[in-house]
Amino acid sequence: MFLSQNLRYLRRKSKKSQQILANEASISRGAYSSYEEGRAEPRLQTLQRLAQIFEVQIDSLVTKNLEEESQDTPSKKLARYVAADSLRVLAITVDENNNENIEMVPEKAAAGYTKGYTDVQYLKDLPKYRLPFLPKDRTYRAFEIMGDSMLPLQSGTIVIGEYVTDWHEVKDGQVCVVVLRNEGIVLKKVFNKIAEKGTLLLKSTNPQYDPYELEIAEVGEVWRFVAYIGRTLPQSDLDDLRTAVQRLEDRFKEFTITNQ
Repeated sequence: MFLSQNLRYLRRKSKKSQQILANEASISRGAYSSYEEGRAEPRLQTLQRLAQIFEVQIDSLVTKNLEEESQDTPSKKLARYVAADSLRVLAITVDENNNENIEMVPEKAAAGYTKGYTDVQYLKDLPKYRLPFLPKDRTYRAFEIMGDSMLPLQSGTIVIGEYVTDWHEVKDGQVCVVVLRNEGIVLKKVFNKIAEKGTLLLKSTNPQYDPYELEIAEVGEVWRFVAYIGRTLPQSDLDDLRTAVQRLEDRFKEFTITNQ
């Protein structure tokens, strides 16, 4: 357990006093001091706030020697970032039964999300949904996707994504929502170039849009596509439906002629 040691290190690094950090975490200075000295342990809610203040994972705050890891080479730091061992914070909200909500990020809120996705207070203001057909014990988020770069999905489609903790696990060709630190939110087919180049290659299904690479440091979150909600059927689905209906009509005609 490195909690008290990490709190002391992170406070020195932030150049903030115990009182300032206590105020930010909505606790007393005495309580914060007791955590640094190892005389008491914070509740989960307080631990989450402290992790958000210091921009670290809760697991890292408790179980890793952050001062020692800070002396790693840039390549080691990048590897830990990709695997979510440090630096990245996943903020969530829960309902009255302690079930995780599915927050929906409308297109008009996309710019704000790139700055507030680690902030529980920001997430509390987003619309929330429950989708009972999705597997439990996973974290999901919904995003309104605009434009025609990912046809047959239409502009305005709501895409449901499953949170990807370790980006090494993204398989080539998987469709993902990628949250960029500074440039918004995109839905693309992702090709994993992390091991070779430290990048993700993003491709659209619409050939009018050129593929492009992203440095991994520009990526804030990755959400694997699991479902979508749309107001219209994608064109390819309509074509398949028309074909299926035509086949049924042809078979019915053949059956009718045979039995005359």
